[in-house]
Amino acid sequence: MKSNYTIRRLNSPFDDSGIFVRNVYMKKALLFDCGRLGNIDNSEINDISHVFISHTHIDHFSGFDRFLRTALLSGNKITFFGPSGFINNVKGKLASYTWNLIYDYDITFIVIELSENGMKGAEFAAKNGFKEESFTVNNNHLILNDDFSLEYEFFDHGTISAGYRIKEPKRISINKDKMEEYGFVKGPWVKLLKEALLYNKSNDIINVNTVYGIKQYYINELAENLAEYPVCQDITYITDIAPSFSNYKKAVKLAKDSYILLIESVFMNNDVIHAIEKNHLSIGVSKAVYKNSNSTYVSFGHFAPKYDRMRDVFFQELYTDLDMDKIIKLELNR
Repeated sequence: MKSNYTIRRLNSPFDDSGIFVRNVYMKKALLFDCGRLGNIDNSEINDISHVFISHTHIDHFSGFDRFLRTALLSGNKITFFGPSGFINNVKGKLASYTWNLIYDYDITFIVIELSENGMKGAEFAAKNGFKEESFTVNNNHLILNDDFSLEYEFFDHGTISAGYRIKEPKRISINKDKMEEYGFVKGPWVKLLKEALLYNKSNDIINVNTVYGIKQYYINELAENLAEYPVCQDITYITDIAPSFSNYKKAVKLAKDSYILLIESVFMNNDVIHAIEKNHLSIGVSKAVYKNSNSTYVSFGHFAPKYDRMRDVFFQELYTDLDMDKIIKLELNR
C-alpha cells in the first residue's frame, strides 16, 4: 500500500522535538510538537493549520516564537492543541511582547486545551492585541481539515504529556478496470456513487454513463462490482511518557492498528533506571508499544543526546529484531 504521508523530522533525533507532516488528502500541513524549528522553511510554517503540543517543556515548545514571528503577516488561523494549562502557556508567550502596531493584522491563534475534565478554548487575534477570548469547545473542534479527526490520550511524565492520533476519513475508490469491463464511462455518477456509499444510501438509484448510453442502477449493485475501500492510514504521536504499565497500556490502545507510529525511545535498556528517574521510555518499552499496537510502520525518536556519540551501538540495540522495511528512517538523518 502506498503511503499517503510525507513526514520530516525538523532536527536531529537527539535534539528538540518537531515533526512536520503532510497527507495527500489534506490541503494543509500538521506539526507535532514545536521545539527548535530547524529544517523547515517559512513558507512551510505558513502552510501549517494545526499544531499538536505534547507538553510545554522547552524542547517541545521553544519554537513557538519563530512560529509566531513567521506567521504574523500570514493572515492564517492556526489551531494549537495542548494539555492542561496550555492556554496560559500560549497566553504567557504572547504577553511577553508589545503589540501596539498589529491591530490591522489578520493572524489568529485558536488554542484548545485538553484535560481529563474536558476541553476549553481561547482565541488570540492580532486585531484584539492578542488578548484572550474564551469560547466553548465541543467535539466539532476535533474535526480537522478535510474531514480528518483527532483522538488523544494523557500520559504521566511527571507532568501531563498528551499523545495524539490523526484519523483519516473513510474513503471510497472506484476500480477503473472494472468500470471498463462492465462498459461504464466516467461521469458525474462516480462522485454520486462515492457520496451515496459514504452516507449509507445503498438502496438509492442513480443514472450511470455507459457505452450504451445512460442507464439506471442501484447503488448497492454498483458498489458490489466497482467499489473498493482503502484502509485508513492513521498516524499516532507519543512522546515523553514514563515507562509505567499504565502508560504502556494507554499507548498501545491509542496506537492500535495505526498505519504510522511516531514514538520516543530515549534510553538504552541498560539505562532503564535513568529512564524511570526521567519519566521517559527505554528502547525495550518503545518497541513493545510498537509491536503490541500492531502499527504498520514506526519511527523512533527523541533519543537522549548522550547517545549521539555512540550511534552505532544505540541503533544496533534499537533495530535488533525489527523488520527494517517497516522502519521510517527519519532517525537516521541529521
